[in-house]
Amino acid sequence: MDNLYSPTITAADKIVTPNAEMQRHISALRLRDGEGVRVLNGRGLVVTCRVQRQAGSVVLPVVEFVEHPEPRQLTLALGVLDNRDRFEFAVEKATELGVSRIVPLLCDHARHARSSTERLQQKAIAAITQSGNPWLPSISDPTSFDNLALGEVVIVGDAQGSVPSDLTSNDTWILVGPEGGFSQRELESLAPMQNVVRWRIGSNRLRAETAAVALISHAICL
Repeated sequence: MDNLYSPTITAADKIVTPNAEMQRHISALRLRDGEGVRVLNGRGLVVTCRVQRQAGSVVLPVVEFVEHPEPRQLTLALGVLDNRDRFEFAVEKATELGVSRIVPLLCDHARHARSSTERLQQKAIAAITQSGNPWLPSISDPTSFDNLALGEVVIVGDAQGSVPSDLTSNDTWILVGPEGGFSQRELESLAPMQNVVRWRIGSNRLRAETAAVALISHAICL
């Protein structure tokens, strides 16, 4: 079943009235009268509707709804990449996998964001409508590595690290550097932290976006 996004829907709604963007989406999907469609509000509510056309416009009578509990808090802090498309790809995949927050990270090797926060938010919205993820992650403004307020557990990819293991924290961060990785200064600042967990996720050298997807997948599935 296809998905639409409307941040204003509530569990009390009996009919969803599509806005202009939703109308365009319904037209692009070629949805016919009587077909089912899910509407997500990005905050855990998923409403199943039936397409109904009235006098040339579309309304969506509600059939049922499900309120999904908020998942464990998982933040991806990813060093901004010189290639905007690759960074946006990582945002889309992180959203599909179910992260709670995405932080574009300004590092010694990556000082300038290539995508606006608004553009990244639109990429995340497209990702939840494609995947059906009921929770839209928050997108932070670009943040300096030195200004991060890290969570209870911080996962970092490391070829010399341990095999991924179960996590009990409800405030987990995944930290991935930009092209060229973190600087020596940044690595030294992480070294003494007791809450840093180093995971080995393969023997090959991975692109930043690949490492992010691999680490998220392990963190969510364990």
